[in-house]
Amino acid sequence: MRHRLKRRLGLLALALALIPGAAAGAPTPAGAEPEPEPETAPAGDAAGERPRRNGLPLYSFGTGGKRGGFLRIGKALRRGLERTSATIDIDLRETKGSCENIRMLLQGELDFALVQYDVAAEAFKASRVAERTVEPAEGADETEHHSGWMCDVTSEMARKSHLRLVAALTDGAVHMLVRRPVRLSSLAGVGDHPIYIGKESSGSFETGKVIVGAAGLTVDDLNRLEAGSSKAFAAMRGGDLLVMLRTTEPGHPDIADMIASGVASVNPLPDKVIDRLIDGYPYYRVCQIEPKTYPGLEFGLPTICVTTVLLTTDNAEHEAHRAEHNRATLALLDAADDAAAHPEDKQLGIRPRWHSFAEQEPIPLHPVADDRERSRRRGALLRYGGITVVLLTLLLLLRRYLRRRGILRDRLSSNFEGHLSNPLVPFAAFAVLVLISTVIVWSIEHDSNAHLRTLDDSFWEINTFATGNFSAETVKSSTARFIGAMATIAGLGFLAWFTAALTSLFGRDQTRLFQRLKGHIVILNFREEMLPLIRLLRSPGPTQFRSIHVVVSDGLPKRVRLHLARIKGLVIHHENPEVPSDLVGLRLPRAARVVVLQGDHRYNKGPRYHPLRITRAVHQACGADHHQRALTAAQAAEISPEQSAVLPPALTTLATAGHRTPRQVLPSTLVEAGDHEPRELFDPFRGWVIPVRGQELADAWLATASADPAFPQLFHSLVTFDEDNSEVYTAELPEWFHGNRWRLVRRVLYTLEGRCGVVPLGLFRSSGAEISAGADLQRRLLVNPDPSALVDPGDRVIALAEDEADLKDILRRSQRLTQELLSRRKPESA
Repeated sequence: MRHRLKRRLGLLALALALIPGAAAGAPTPAGAEPEPEPETAPAGDAAGERPRRNGLPLYSFGTGGKRGGFLRIGKALRRGLERTSATIDIDLRETKGSCENIRMLLQGELDFALVQYDVAAEAFKASRVAERTVEPAEGADETEHHSGWMCDVTSEMARKSHLRLVAALTDGAVHMLVRRPVRLSSLAGVGDHPIYIGKESSGSFETGKVIVGAAGLTVDDLNRLEAGSSKAFAAMRGGDLLVMLRTTEPGHPDIADMIASGVASVNPLPDKVIDRLIDGYPYYRVCQIEPKTYPGLEFGLPTICVTTVLLTTDNAEHEAHRAEHNRATLALLDAADDAAAHPEDKQLGIRPRWHSFAEQEPIPLHPVADDRERSRRRGALLRYGGITVVLLTLLLLLRRYLRRRGILRDRLSSNFEGHLSNPLVPFAAFAVLVLISTVIVWSIEHDSNAHLRTLDDSFWEINTFATGNFSAETVKSSTARFIGAMATIAGLGFLAWFTAALTSLFGRDQTRLFQRLKGHIVILNFREEMLPLIRLLRSPGPTQFRSIHVVVSDGLPKRVRLHLARIKGLVIHHENPEVPSDLVGLRLPRAARVVVLQGDHRYNKGPRYHPLRITRAVHQACGADHHQRALTAAQAAEISPEQSAVLPPALTTLATAGHRTPRQVLPSTLVEAGDHEPRELFDPFRGWVIPVRGQELADAWLATASADPAFPQLFHSLVTFDEDNSEVYTAELPEWFHGNRWRLVRRVLYTLEGRCGVVPLGLFRSSGAEISAGADLQRRLLVNPDPSALVDPGDRVIALAEDEADLKDILRRSQRLTQELLSRRKPESA
């Protein structure tokens, strides 16, 4: 103990003897109070002894001036040490700022220091250059070599220093304040006007120098105001300062007061200056002063940001000293985390981080900081991985629930082919591509590219890439350009996929329209001579968009089948038309018309089907379909088959049992009857079958055409549905015609005019219980009826019109004219 005490007293006496004027002291001017000397402690003595305060090891900590932000950050860290019950203490050294801090840190006079990252990176770069050069001889004059590094750091000064980054703490933005109403687009416009770029030996001054250099100027070219920031603000308020470059945190109260007073405004840094600055000094990052940060600021201003970092050196030669230094570093990291979360220090904006705070980050991390960063990264990975697993599990459970509920039961949307044909899939893929590329390119470029400062800028830029407008000048890094090129290729592919899927969807919907089994036309036992019938049904007219289902026999030539396959909207069925079970799938009860044709006897190949047997099969198929649907409805209503009114299929198997199947489920069927077949043959089906003797009609039309040359032209005009011709249409008469005479209907239709007018031809009576479809067709169809004939409910008018819509429109507008004609007729009858 005595030996250690003697050694400490000897060291203290030696230190006092080396201090000049320690005994006499410096004279104090009259009327001025002596300034208290700041409490200081050496970085550590040669024997490894470290000063203590309150029993705790004391580490020297470089901050800044009394009114600077560095000192406030240092005090916040010391409070954090106290709140975390750290086993160390720090001695806050008031310095001139980043320049003095980095020099003292390199010379071993400080253990930790707050430095702007641009100054720190320049010093680290100087140390790396010094490692590759020959060490100067002893006694060489270092002042002969001019230093081009920031803060006049020389390579010899940084030669044996090993700078290490503890953490990046806060961010500062460069504010270019310009006295109103001047707005500058370039620093060259300052001319001989006074400008303030910072106080010498401060980090703001060094940042201002490189900004001026990026504008193509030097400090000597400027009429620079050499003073502190307080005097600079006063000079601007007094009108003696035009431009002020100030590096501080956004929202600084002094700048806010200056803007609120209307003296000055914040100008954006020119884009060219930002690009040159980032290219030459990649220790900054491109950022913007957000809207609403200052009074009246309604939009973001591009600028550069520089980060305040906590630095130390790794020069300990003994393991014990290294372990102590690691414990101190860990304590400061805990204090920084505490200050970031504590309400008392939250306004300082302390946010410890180790990456993504500059375009390039050359200074390696301290081993303790590296462990902390890896631990944080592992925690974030586990946290986000857990969230992803939970979301996927919830999606799978939701999918399972929707499948059980029957909501996801569409097979088209559940298989791979359905996904490929769904236009929402490429659209979603395009959106995901744009979003992912936006985030990646922004994370790469936002620190160095003035055009991609925000996610919004990156989003619109990637949109232009994905739509094929790729430009290599917008992005700077090769990685971002590669992502942009991939986004262009993939985006064009997704857009082509989307267009193809949308076209396929419309085509598929049109195909489904022609393949639907409701209101369709069914042609059974088709033969080659009936190809004009198909062309007629597909010509413009009321049947143009109806689906047509054709059942062909095996004896139909292949060339005819190929011709039918080329007709749009026509479905070919290779079924036996005499087998009812083969016709059930055609949903005959829902068909608008069923046409049964005679077989083609010119070809001996394949079976021959008779129209009567086909008609019987149609009847049985309709009965089976009706029975199945009624049975399904009875089961849904929980009614047993014995209690239901559904007839069993056995009662509808005979052709003569047409009355046992409800007439509303039997379609109107046109049967081509031969000349040798008596009319009584189709009497069992008279309720729903209309026999058509086509050969007789053809012979009659040919005879009429031979006698009257105008008949072929009239016939052709009525059946071709040309745009220049009117055709025969039918429409149900409105209720205001019911009970009135045909004379009134004809007069109203002649009076009203559509696009080409309407010519009434006759009436088609409603099919009441006493009227059948086929045998009584002549009674139902009244061509040019007697003017005194009465109109019954359900009757339809037959007329020549431009199209069906024109006829219906005229009937809708006929109520007013009908009432007027009826009101005139009453006085006459009276």
